[in-house]
Amino acid sequence: MNNETCGKCPANCQPLPPFVLPSVFFIFHPANCQLPTANSLPLRIPHFHYLYPPMRLEKNLPELFEFLSTPRNIALVAHTRPDGDAIGSCLALKFFLEKRGHTAEVIAPDDFPDFLNWMKGSDKVFIRQKNPKTCFAILANSDLIGFLDFNALKRIESLGEDIAKIRGKKWLMVDHHRDPDDFTDFTFWSDEASSTCELVYDLIRMMDGDADIDTDMAAIIYAGMAMDTGVFQYSNTTARVHEIAANLMHKGIHVEEIHNNVYNQYGENRLRFIGYMLKDKMQILPEYRTAFMTISMKEAEEYKLSSGDKEGIVNLPLAMKDVDIAVLFTEDKDRIKISFRSKGDINVDRLAREYFNGGGHKNASGGSTRVSLEETVQILHTALAAFLS
Repeated sequence: MNNETCGKCPANCQPLPPFVLPSVFFIFHPANCQLPTANSLPLRIPHFHYLYPPMRLEKNLPELFEFLSTPRNIALVAHTRPDGDAIGSCLALKFFLEKRGHTAEVIAPDDFPDFLNWMKGSDKVFIRQKNPKTCFAILANSDLIGFLDFNALKRIESLGEDIAKIRGKKWLMVDHHRDPDDFTDFTFWSDEASSTCELVYDLIRMMDGDADIDTDMAAIIYAGMAMDTGVFQYSNTTARVHEIAANLMHKGIHVEEIHNNVYNQYGENRLRFIGYMLKDKMQILPEYRTAFMTISMKEAEEYKLSSGDKEGIVNLPLAMKDVDIAVLFTEDKDRIKISFRSKGDINVDRLAREYFNGGGHKNASGGSTRVSLEETVQILHTALAAFLS
């Protein structure tokens, strides 16, 4: 193959020799690319473009890699109410670090959904709510504390207060949420990444660790990316996300098994509860193209719901063509937890930040209030009137 271009590709496109695949991601030329092939080959082999990663904030990464050149004790921390991306990114990075000779433990402020129990190492995650002394000892004995899938200490509540008391540790942030606080020694951040699992994958590769990604690690990273992209349907699903997923599949993962582990492990109570929510609890505000639902503590108790049973319920109203914003209010002991989802260009991250002490992503955010369920719903009405005006 020569170095001509086909006229359909960027001027700086650099073809590769036949059958020589790059170690980074690639995409094929257009199907009607007219570049000639080597005479000895019966089939034309396309040349490739490198797929570049999203724009990132990389703070002191050479220093981080040097710091990790000798064995360290490392604590990896997930955010409150951890999801698949938080637990998955922590576990994947833990296994990589252990393969490089480090000691690594994962800590979460509170428990995670049961449908993540299939992940290798999930039974070794320390829950601060259950074992505060053990978690504090792990943090105090660490050389490096990593904060994964969040970018402000307030996101881990009392666990953040514990960490703030511990001096002399290096701190690392790996995250993809908007507006990060600048509080760590090392930072690997991009709000253009689909997930923190995607960033952990990149970080591992930057440390020449692709060969260290085994099938278990690949399955965990894939699951985290799938959950944060709505199984590859949200706007954060880029071509590069699919390339990473393809590379992980080459590690031997079973996609159907992962999907069943995550999405087909609910009990009867959840399905009956979903029916109840859609029939009796969903309220539509047509003037704002918004639907919302509320879950009281009494209802959660009546249906014997676990935290995982509420996952995904907020997304259901978006199936309606006349609804662009969906909101779920969940009553807790000392607050109302709020989940926001949206379609297209509607930025619920701004809605959550300005009115509900929260934030997250453009199409998926969270927040909370310290007032009653009824008062919180009224705040939504006021907020929507201002937000959509």
